[in-house]
Amino acid sequence: MKGFENNSQCVLEYLALFQALSAEEADAEQCLQMWHTIFEREQSSDGVQLAPPFLRRQFQLGERDFLLVMAALALEMDGGLRNTFRRKYALALPTIEYGLQLISPICPSSCETLAELAGDTMLCGLLLTTAELTAYPLERPLILGRTVLAFLTGLSMAEISGCTPLMADETQWLPLHERELAQVEAWCSFGMENTLYLCAPAGSGRKTLLRRACGHVVWAKPEELSQFSLLDQDHALREMAALATLLDAPICAAPDPDRSVFRQLERLCRQYGIPLAALVEEDQALEGAKEVVRLPRQLSAEQRQTVWAALVPQAGPDTVPKGAMTIGAILETALLALRTAAADERQTVTMADTRQAMLQRGGALEFGVRYQTDVTLEDMVLSDNVREQLELICQAALCGDKLVSWGLPRQREGVTAVFHGPSGTGKTMAASAIAHRLGMPLLRADLSQIMDKYVGETEKHLGRLFRSARENHCVLLFDEADSLFGKRAQVSSGHDKYANLSTSYLLQEIEQYDGIAILSTNLLSNFDEAFLRRLQYIVRFGLPDAALRETLWRQALPPERCVEEPPYTQLAQAELSPARILAAVRGAVVEMLGSGQETVCLPCLITALRLELEKGNKSLPKPLAELCKTGKGGNGYGS
Repeated sequence: MKGFENNSQCVLEYLALFQALSAEEADAEQCLQMWHTIFEREQSSDGVQLAPPFLRRQFQLGERDFLLVMAALALEMDGGLRNTFRRKYALALPTIEYGLQLISPICPSSCETLAELAGDTMLCGLLLTTAELTAYPLERPLILGRTVLAFLTGLSMAEISGCTPLMADETQWLPLHERELAQVEAWCSFGMENTLYLCAPAGSGRKTLLRRACGHVVWAKPEELSQFSLLDQDHALREMAALATLLDAPICAAPDPDRSVFRQLERLCRQYGIPLAALVEEDQALEGAKEVVRLPRQLSAEQRQTVWAALVPQAGPDTVPKGAMTIGAILETALLALRTAAADERQTVTMADTRQAMLQRGGALEFGVRYQTDVTLEDMVLSDNVREQLELICQAALCGDKLVSWGLPRQREGVTAVFHGPSGTGKTMAASAIAHRLGMPLLRADLSQIMDKYVGETEKHLGRLFRSARENHCVLLFDEADSLFGKRAQVSSGHDKYANLSTSYLLQEIEQYDGIAILSTNLLSNFDEAFLRRLQYIVRFGLPDAALRETLWRQALPPERCVEEPPYTQLAQAELSPARILAAVRGAVVEMLGSGQETVCLPCLITALRLELEKGNKSLPKPLAELCKTGKGGNGYGS
């Protein structure tokens, strides 16, 4: 017998069958012959994709349930069939009872039919809509769900709220996470009755791993569904389950905060034998899990190199992003870098393109403030010893991945340093200059948001701060860090115990951190010794000597901005930090602008310097005092 040429031809034959069944005096023998002919033609349709027999196989439907599905399709497509039903029963919607009467010449009902239809079967649970529920099984509307209707009529997929189908991709997969892929494939083959938990940060390739192992994947979004009414939630989840059954695909979902929607999804998947994968980020979400696959929280230096070479074939030297990155982060960075290069009509991606892409890609910031820095190490007036150490820190950050691959034991890509010394000596500015050298923003920890009186909250905030710094590829700065990194106290109360827990947690985080973290403090002696042992660089910022102070004065106030060239050597005799020298210059400029002048006069400068010294209970150095007495410093300023 000749088979069907396409799906539409097959569906129209079913439509003709139900038109015959709905006639006033339906010929039972003729209808039975039509049904057998359709079945035989389906069997002869080799190489033609036909939706009805495929749906019957996927849902493992018996003859009665399958014919009820096709009856619902015929009623959906043919207005004449609907009008016949309405004239006969005076009801708005066709029911399962009507469907059973319609197919009775082909498939008579039995005593068991009512009991079978009363359960939550594939037919009633997934194929027919649950939007209109009733207490009586036979009075349920005989209306197809959107997923099944779209598939039968056009071999297409309906749009389902809170759900995205991820189809199998024929593109070349990158050779990553092969061990984890084997674990997921084993779950697909042998263990799909248990929920699979994929534990890794967002962007680690969890959904991609599922697609590699299983082909198609249905991505459910419980957090979005939690905004729906309970009835709409149930309806949407059943549509997802129908889609997953049609695609022979698992459902994957990140559990909503209270897991209410996810629990409904779990129950539905268990009931209809649909595999379910949960996407979680923290181990705390794994309670009770039987099947767990943990992906690496970041790619290694070699993996970053492999991925970058595949994504950016024409990459310049040293363009591979550094630091903790997931596959998703590298992919996004590569696309942004390629776009930047294309905007400049270049095919080769440069280091500047990569840095710009990483700045653009920055995620949400938590418990910190991000700054774009413009100060450079060359701008700073530093002693040779401090400058050398800052250069080493930059070099360590730039070659961190090579250091790990070189083979030194227990090495990580991150750099940790503490800057200590008196206030105003340039510690924060040095952190900004390092960030500028590395092409990274500076993330300054906001201690007012981090510290919390409730037990455990400070640790959570710190964890989110470190994660935020990783995701945004920032230089992380803890200013006045001794408040967080202070010495642990002897336990004499519950408060001491929990304060020590916060310190211990921070110790663990700073040791494992693979980014660039800088701590600044005025009081290094307040630091816990365990922190100091784990810091790679300890840089002391002392007060500048006279020679450096003279350079600072010249830099802050060039001669062309003054009425006459200031006595830089005499000004440098005042023992001030760089910040206070800048404050003195600012005071002189304010006085000059207030008097309507365009250049700074020496009297204004000496007055501002004297006021700045008085803040620290100091007086003008003797050379400047003598300068005032001789009148060269202005009128009467030495009195």
